[in-house]
Amino acid sequence: MFHKFKQNLIFLYTLSTGLILTLIVVMAFLFSAVSQSNRRESAFQSNLFTLTSKLQTDSRFTDAYLAQMELENGLIIYIEENGHQLFFPGAWEPEGGRDILLERAAAGAEKEGIYEDSHPMSSNLLKSSVLRITGDHHDTWLGNVLITRSDSGYKKMILLSDETQHRRDLLKTGLLYLLLDLIGIFLLYLTGRRFVRRSTQPLEETYQKQRDFVSAASHELRSPLAVIQANAAAVKDAPDESPRLLGVIQSECERGSTLIKNLLLLASADSKNLILQTQSLEIDELLLHVLELYEPVFHSKNARLLLELPAETLPQVHADPQLCLQIFTILLENAAAYGLENSRNRKILLKADCRGNSVYISVTDYGRGIPDEKKKQIFDRFYRGDKSRSHKEHFGLGLSIASELAKAQGLELDVKDTPGGGSTFVVRFHIIQG
Repeated sequence: MFHKFKQNLIFLYTLSTGLILTLIVVMAFLFSAVSQSNRRESAFQSNLFTLTSKLQTDSRFTDAYLAQMELENGLIIYIEENGHQLFFPGAWEPEGGRDILLERAAAGAEKEGIYEDSHPMSSNLLKSSVLRITGDHHDTWLGNVLITRSDSGYKKMILLSDETQHRRDLLKTGLLYLLLDLIGIFLLYLTGRRFVRRSTQPLEETYQKQRDFVSAASHELRSPLAVIQANAAAVKDAPDESPRLLGVIQSECERGSTLIKNLLLLASADSKNLILQTQSLEIDELLLHVLELYEPVFHSKNARLLLELPAETLPQVHADPQLCLQIFTILLENAAAYGLENSRNRKILLKADCRGNSVYISVTDYGRGIPDEKKKQIFDRFYRGDKSRSHKEHFGLGLSIASELAKAQGLELDVKDTPGGGSTFVVRFHIIQG
C-alpha cells in the first residue's frame, strides 16, 4: 500500500516541479533566441546602413572593400547601376550559388513593388523590408533590396546575410537547454524520491506500530478469553471443581479488565485526551505514601524497599499527584517483577535528589540489568524482555504507560545502569520558580 502511495507522490512531485522547470527553461531559451535574433538583425541593419550610405555618397566601390565586407560579415553584395552590374564577382561562393539567392531576393522585393525598372520618384530611396530567404541546401538568409536615385539615374543593391550558422547555433542551444531540462527533471525525481521517502517514513513507522499494537493487543486479549472459555466449559463437566474454576475465571476477567484499562489509557494519551489535574506537589509526602503502599509487597517477596530523602525538605513541583503515583507504582511493580531476579542484594532503593532547578526521583534495583541496545525498546508497547512470558500478569504495557504519563506532564523518564549491576529508572521534575 505504501509503495504505490509513495510512487504516486513521487510522480506528482516530479510532474509538477518538472513542468515548472520546463516552463522556465523554455522561457529562457526563447529569451536567448530572441536576443540573438535581434542582435543578428541589428548587425544586418548596421551593414545595410553602411553600404547604403556609401552607395549614396560614393561614385564607385572598390573590390577590396566589398570583399572585406562579405568575408567579415558573411554577406553577399550585388550592386548595379542603371541596369548594369558592377564588376564584382564576390569574395566567396555559397553552396547553392549566388545567382539563385539573388533571384529569390529580387522576387521577394517585387512582391513589395520593388523590381528592376522601378526607381525612386517621390523620394531618394526605395527599400524593401527585411526578407527571409531559404536556399536549396537548408541555408537561410536575411535579405534586403534597395534602389537609390543618383545624378546619372539610379543604383540598385541587393544585400544578403548568411543566417545558416546562426540557425545551427540556435538549434544546438535548444538541444543544450533540452538536455539541461531533462537532467533537471531527473534530479528533481531523485530529490522527490528522497523527500517522499523521508516524509512518509514516520507515517510508515506509525502505521507499522499501529498494526503491531493491534496484533499484540489481540494476542493478549485472546489468552484470558481462551482460559475463561475453557474453564467455563469445564464447570459443566466437573461441578465439584466449580469453586476453583470460577476463581480462575474471575482472575482472568480481572486480568482482561486491567489490559483493557491500560489500552484505554494509552489511547487517551495518543489522542491528547488525557485529563490532567496538575497542582503544587510535595514530593516528600508522595514518596512516603508510596513507601507505605509497597513496603509490604516487597516484604512478601523477601526483599526490602528503602526510601532515601535529602536532609532538607524537597521543593515543590508542578504535577498531577494521581498520575505521578501511577508512574511510581509501575516502576516499583516492574522492579518487583524483574529487579529482584538474579540479585544477591534483594532490595529496591527509592531515592529523591535535588540538583539545580530539578528534582530527580530514582527507582534503583540490583538485578540483571538491561542491555544498552534494549534500553529504548523497553518503553515500546507490549515489549517484554521476558520472552518466555513467565510473568503472565504483565502485558508489556507498564513502562510505555509510565512514559506517556510522564510526557503528558512535561516530566522526563529515563533508564540507566546501576553501578555494580541492575537498572535505575529516573523521573525528572522541574522545580516551581518563585
